[in-house]
Amino acid sequence: MRAVAPVTAGLLIEVTAETVYGFLSHLPNHQRMGGRQFRLDAFAADRLGARIVICGPLGIRRTVETTITCLHPPRGLGGTAAVGRRTIAHVHWTIRAAGERSHVALTMTVLRTGVLDRLLLAAGGRRWLARGFHRVLTLLPASIGAAALDVQENPGRAAAATESY
Repeated sequence: MRAVAPVTAGLLIEVTAETVYGFLSHLPNHQRMGGRQFRLDAFAADRLGARIVICGPLGIRRTVETTITCLHPPRGLGGTAAVGRRTIAHVHWTIRAAGERSHVALTMTVLRTGVLDRLLLAAGGRRWLARGFHRVLTLLPASIGAAALDVQENPGRAAAATESY
């Protein structure tokens, strides 16, 4: 098995680091920004894990089981992502404060791959994932704004959402 270079995307956004962290650390919020490419399918009972369906080109679908394993407020969070029994990756959100803005990066480092996933990554999957990560980051400010608006409009749901808004 050869090491696979990390897939990463970063973007400077007009949201404070504390707000970004508050949003990302509440896993159900992630369903707001994945679109058709990265669809949250189910949550673990502890809300620290989820099943994500990745829908790629040509009808390719991969189901990913994720688990949050590290929280570093307000600098980032990360965890593991497993596809089947063979492919394991570490996924990490890094948040750097820049005044009232934040530089947010999403990085996936493949630790071990199965044959199919190795072939998919080599055949353009890395570039496709990097574009998808950039799209997620582009949607992040609007997703945070929509979540904050939902909490304002539905105060009863505020307890279920993060307190950072």
